[in-house]
Amino acid sequence: MRSWQERPVEYANLLNPAFCSILLQNAVKGYQKEKKQGMPYSLLFFVLPLVLHSSTRNALPRTTITKLHIWLQKQPEVRVGFGDRASNLVPYTKEALAFGMQTGIVKICDDGKFTWVKGKLKAISAVSWFSDTEPAICCKKAEFVGRWLAQAGEVSTIYTMWGICP
Repeated sequence: MRSWQERPVEYANLLNPAFCSILLQNAVKGYQKEKKQGMPYSLLFFVLPLVLHSSTRNALPRTTITKLHIWLQKQPEVRVGFGDRASNLVPYTKEALAFGMQTGIVKICDDGKFTWVKGKLKAISAVSWFSDTEPAICCKKAEFVGRWLAQAGEVSTIYTMWGICP
């Protein structure tokens, strides 16, 4: 990963660890709403490629009633380039996760799963932005992705559905 001085402004703005850690926190929060347990580490790597890619984000269903495997059958184009996009975003996900743990908005539990920390960064959430702005939409979609992944089955099954391996 490039140092901050070498990153293009667009990358630095979109992929900055503070914003990306908020997206991860929202995904973990959504996951916990469904499963009542922490989110597995390996599922965190789905959040940024699903939420930051506008075509994929816009194609996401409105509710978790739509099951992931059914949606993938009806939307096969979302898998095109997903593996490369996910692979390219691994360093940014790790950087955001480290930032989130350092600032205390997410934490790792004894079982190795991640939980969100209630009360941290109260002022920074989807409601801090106007609801129709891209950051607010991304935050809402990240929470949706967390809830959706919680219902999608085992981690290995989710990776298989997307045609990638950890």
